Amino acid sequence: MLKNLNLLTANTILNGKNKWYLIAAILIVLGCQPSSDKNPFNPKTSVIPMPTLLEKKEEFFEAKFLNTKDDFKIREFELFKKQLKNYFPKKTIFSKSTSSKNFEIKIDETIDEDASFYELSIGQESIVVKGGKKGVFYGLQTLFQLIVLNYDSISNSIRLPCLEIKDQNSFEHRGFLMDCCRHFFSVKTIKKYIDLLALYKMNVLHWHLTEDQGWRIEIDKYPKLNTVGSWREDSTGKYGGFYTKKEIREIVKYAKERYIEVIPEIELPGHSQAAIASYPFLSCESKQIQVANSWGVFKDIYCAGNDSVFIFLEDIFQEITELFPSNRIHIGGDEAPKFRWENCEKCQKRMAQENLKDEHELQSYFIERIAKDLEKKNRSIIGWDEIIESKINSDVTIQSWRGFSGGIQAVKEGKKTIMSPTSHCYFDYDINSIDLEKVYTFNPIPSEIDSLESELIIGGECNLWSERIPSEKELDRKTFPRLLAMSEVLWTYRKDKFENFQNRVEDHYPILSRLDVHYGIESSPVRLSSKINNRKIKAVVNSKIKNLEFTYQWNNEEAKPIKKNGEIEIAKSGELTLQAYKNGKKYGDQKVEKFAVHLGLNSNIDYQYMYSLSYPAEGLSSLTNGRLGSLDFKDGQWQGFSGKNLDVIISLDSLTSINKVSMNFYQYINSWIVVPSYISITSSMDSVNWEIIKSLDSIGEIRKRGQFISSISFDSLETDAKYLKIFAKNYGKLPSWHEAAGAESWLFIDEIIVE
Repeated sequence: MLKNLNLLTANTILNGKNKWYLIAAILIVLGCQPSSDKNPFNPKTSVIPMPTLLEKKEEFFEAKFLNTKDDFKIREFELFKKQLKNYFPKKTIFSKSTSSKNFEIKIDETIDEDASFYELSIGQESIVVKGGKKGVFYGLQTLFQLIVLNYDSISNSIRLPCLEIKDQNSFEHRGFLMDCCRHFFSVKTIKKYIDLLALYKMNVLHWHLTEDQGWRIEIDKYPKLNTVGSWREDSTGKYGGFYTKKEIREIVKYAKERYIEVIPEIELPGHSQAAIASYPFLSCESKQIQVANSWGVFKDIYCAGNDSVFIFLEDIFQEITELFPSNRIHIGGDEAPKFRWENCEKCQKRMAQENLKDEHELQSYFIERIAKDLEKKNRSIIGWDEIIESKINSDVTIQSWRGFSGGIQAVKEGKKTIMSPTSHCYFDYDINSIDLEKVYTFNPIPSEIDSLESELIIGGECNLWSERIPSEKELDRKTFPRLLAMSEVLWTYRKDKFENFQNRVEDHYPILSRLDVHYGIESSPVRLSSKINNRKIKAVVNSKIKNLEFTYQWNNEEAKPIKKNGEIEIAKSGELTLQAYKNGKKYGDQKVEKFAVHLGLNSNIDYQYMYSLSYPAEGLSSLTNGRLGSLDFKDGQWQGFSGKNLDVIISLDSLTSINKVSMNFYQYINSWIVVPSYISITSSMDSVNWEIIKSLDSIGEIRKRGQFISSISFDSLETDAKYLKIFAKNYGKLPSWHEAAGAESWLFIDEIIVE
């Protein structure tokens, strides 16, 4: 037995006061026995998430088959049998032979059904799983992992290491957000993910069902939501679909059997264009619009001044609560531009009647009204952190996505909080931004809060917005293996060394493959560092992943092999392409990076206003390191300034004849990144007397959607200088039509090229 288990449930179980009920018996043919040279066995205990306490013994357990009584009926065990049969379709795992009982499931009926604690003992004579019903379910998931981890080590037999496990969850909310609006996933895919969540002890499916791009749930009272709102016209033609009430009940039941709570998200007041396209009276202008066929944030939202909107939503939630037994309903509340409300007579009248000072308070009024309706239905709401920008009095749980600050504010106001910051939890983000190790470092409890406040953080969630996830295969690639890290963070909390965790993940790849998971990579397979000498750049190839081989290609030249930590000399501007290989096959995507060799290379730069530590690129050397950014603004080459101007002085090695200065700026209005409103170049020979060479008042259109790079070039300068001052004015406050109106915009730059 393990000692010093600091778990109340465990102490209660171990003191012998509870009555254990024998629920099942399985025959194990052979008992526990030591390994021998003739019969070598390298047992694996790579359980994910890592149990709270695990004591491994030297002996091992071997079984030719498992046996159950014919009259044995318990849902948790039936699911366990089904798991094994699906995993080993051509193997005989179960037998109807009758011999002594040495596999037991013991359910303590005095334990709260919601308790996740379990014990798993693999001893010399028996295997025993103990706990409440939920605990037994999780114990069987651990046993399933141990069986499939060790089964293939010998043929036609199951060997398991003898061990003692005592385990329970750290956080009560261990969530996975699945967006079925931007792209529509089948019932089969959703069930596959419910099985995977259960296997790795996640317990919440946050099901995103309404959006600008599609309404995905059958509603009887408003049929146009499905005949109109569930479909959009895009480049593929007519795209969409919805889940019938029968399918939803089937999914909810399937999840409940696996101790997974399905929380529906019905977005309001924003992200509602599909509903408005179906029923135009829901908007401020009451004009016919189309279901959105592009991504982003749209200004047509539910009208807060129209009582018919609230009647509509009350009807919607009546049908929602009949389908979903969860006592929590997610209402979104994020990215709701106030432009229509500002120009709507009905909304302005509502503000006057309710004595609301601005449109943010109007949104709080909107959400409070929905919350009160749901309270009557014995439901509480979850909302994204925007909903606390004004005071919310109702019982709400806050999901903090814009970093940790919203969650910190929420717990200090006494509200329960789910942490899912973009920095660690957005699995739709590229692996360059959030890799396996980044997820594993996630700590849902920030240091800024005290121990009492930390109790209000009920857990975390990984989010997969599906704008760029059009298929199940891509969903798999984005989710795995990162979900394994999230499951351990939220279940175990106490971290293993990342290298140890990484080794356990390696053991799970064959399991995922057998479960038809097309998992992605752990990290970007190729990483470049660089050093500069005599206006030549040396690019160094490295990787966080073991056992890779690499090739590189300069411009259109033939690809050549290069070893890890190998150097590539770059003497002129151009494009470098690298590809990683594992076991002779391509591993991950190509890495393409552009370089600029120029007169200002490696020059010192003085900053009047420092860049943001959220987007430092390579720090003080970034703007003269010769490396250019890509369309991925998180690639590590873009330096960001939040609410600040770019104002830098470049010190050249000596007095230099300059004919051209160029630079790249980034724009992605959805992420608040905007090109500058004004740029100037000033030169000096002594850093005291300055002369403006050229300036530019406007370089782009802030309303332009999408991600793009604006290249700015000042030609025919014909000047001599030792110092150059580059000034670029940040756009400033975002305009009223933007969903984050009033927030500071970002300015992003990658390199200042002097020629």
